Amino acid sequence: MRGIAVAFQFSGYTLIYLVATCVSVVAALLAFRVRRSPGGWWLFFLTIAITVWSLANTFDYSATTLSAHVTAAQFAYFGSFTPVLFLLFAFRYSGRLRGPARWSVAWLFVVPLASLVAAFTNASHHLLWTGFLPVAGRPTILLYQHGPVYWIVSLYSLGVALLATMVLVDTAVRARGIHRSQSILVAAASVLPWLGGAIYSAAPPSLVALDPSLTFTVTAAILSWSMWRLKLLDLELVPREVIVEEMADGLLVLDCAARILEINPAAVRLLGLSGTPEPGTLARDAIAGWPKLGEPGAKSIYEQLASTLVSPTGALLSIERSPLEGSGEGKACDLFMLRDVTAQVEAERAFEGAYQDLQARMVEIEGLHAELQEQATSDPLTGMHNRRYLAEELGSELLRAVREGYPVSVVMFDVDFFKDVNDTFGHAAGDEMLKAIAAELLTMTRSYDITCRYGGDEFVVVLPRVGSQNALARAESWRVQLAECLAGIGDGRVKATVSMGVATFPEHGETIGEIIAGADRAVYASKSAGGDRVRVAGGVEGEQEG
Repeated sequence: MRGIAVAFQFSGYTLIYLVATCVSVVAALLAFRVRRSPGGWWLFFLTIAITVWSLANTFDYSATTLSAHVTAAQFAYFGSFTPVLFLLFAFRYSGRLRGPARWSVAWLFVVPLASLVAAFTNASHHLLWTGFLPVAGRPTILLYQHGPVYWIVSLYSLGVALLATMVLVDTAVRARGIHRSQSILVAAASVLPWLGGAIYSAAPPSLVALDPSLTFTVTAAILSWSMWRLKLLDLELVPREVIVEEMADGLLVLDCAARILEINPAAVRLLGLSGTPEPGTLARDAIAGWPKLGEPGAKSIYEQLASTLVSPTGALLSIERSPLEGSGEGKACDLFMLRDVTAQVEAERAFEGAYQDLQARMVEIEGLHAELQEQATSDPLTGMHNRRYLAEELGSELLRAVREGYPVSVVMFDVDFFKDVNDTFGHAAGDEMLKAIAAELLTMTRSYDITCRYGGDEFVVVLPRVGSQNALARAESWRVQLAECLAGIGDGRVKATVSMGVATFPEHGETIGEIIAGADRAVYASKSAGGDRVRVAGGVEGEQEG
C-alpha cells in the first residue's frame, strides 16, 4: 500500500481525467442502448476506447515514478484507435458505409495497432519515445520526448479525424428536418478532436489540458446529449446521393446547353445506353440510338413538360421535365424524370378492354332482361299484356286512385260459342279470331288504358278515371264493333259474339280481387241472359242487349 501511495499522487489533473472517464462511461452506456442503429456499434467502440484512454491518463497524470508514467502511457495508446472508430461512425451515420463492415476497412486499423505495439515495445527500439523529462516540483507531470512513430501516428490520427469531420460537415449541409439538428451537433463535435490533437502535438509540454482524450471526451458528451435529447441514431440518415443511385426512376440533369451534368444508373438503363456518359456529354449524342425521336420529339418534351416515348427496345417511357433555376452553360437548367410505364399502359389497355367487354355484356344482359321481362308480361299469341302484367299495373293504378280520389273501371269479356269455333273451323281459326280481337281492341282504347288477354278467350281492359256509366257506354260500343269484326270470320255457320261485364273501383270493390271478381260475375250474368250483351256488376239495371 505504501508503494502504491508513493507511485501515485492525487492532483488537479487526476480530477479532470476522472470526470472525463465518467463522462465517457455514460456515453458508452448510452451508445450500447442504440448499438443496433446505424453507426451504433462504432459509436459504442469509440466511447469504450475514449474511456480506456481517459482512465489511462488519470493514472499517468497521477503517477510519481517513471515506470508508473510509462505503463499508464502505454495503455493510453488504446486511444489511437479513436480517430479510426470515429471515421467509421461518420461513414455509417452519413450512410456512406451501408450494411456490415467489410475487410476493406480493416487497413484503417494498421497504424493504430502498430502504435500500440510500439508503445509496449518502446524499450527495445525507442521509436515512439526517445526519452523522458521530469518537471521540477511537479512529480505527476512527465514530458515525453517523441520519436518518428509518434509523429506518424499523430499525423495519421489528425488526417483521419479531419476526414471524419469533412464527412459529417457535408452530411450536416445536406441534411433536412430533425437530421439537420443532429448532423450539426455531430459535425460540431467532430471539430474538437483533431483541433485539440493539432494543438497538443504542436506544444505538448505546456498544454496538458488539451490532451486529445479530453477533446474526444467532449465529443462523446455531445453525442451522448444528442442520443438523449435528439434521439440520435433512432432514425437512419440516408444520403441523397444514395437515394438517387438506388431509385428505380431515371434522373437526368442537363445544363442550358443540353449537356449532361448528372445521370443515375436507372436513367442509363432506361435510355438503353451502353455505359454512363461523361459529364458534359451532349444529350443528343447520348440518345443517338433513338432514330424516331428526332428534333420534333425533343422539342415536344421541352414544350409539353411531360411526354411518353417509345425507346429503341420498345419500352414506353414517361419523361417529365422540371425547369431549374440555373442559367448559362454548366449550370443545372433542366431536370428530367424517366419512368418505364410499359406495364402500366398495358394494364390500362387491358382494363379498358375488359371495361368495354363488360359494357357490351351489360348491354346484352339488359337486352336479355328486357326480353325476359317482355316475355313474362306479354301474351305470345296476341302480343297483348298478360294476367301478370294486369296484376302489377292494376295494383299501381288503384293506389294512385286512392291518393287522388278518382274511379277505375274494369271491363272483362269473352267470346260466345268460342268452343264451337274451334270445333268447327279448328284451333288455327280460333287463334286468328283471338288475334283479330286483340288488334281491334287496341284501336278502340286509349294509350293509357291497360289491355290484357286474361286467359283463353277472356280479355280485360282497365279504364283509369272512368266511372261505371261511361265504362258501360264504352263497353257497349266495343261489343258492337267486335261483333262486326267477328262476323267476317268463318263461313257463317257459327256466329261469334262477346259477353261483357263491368266493375268499378270503389263502387264495386276496393281490391284487385274484388274488382276482377265483380267483372267476372257480370260476364257470367251476360252469358246467362243469352250472351252478346253488357252487364254492370251488382245488378241488371246496366244491361244492354244487342
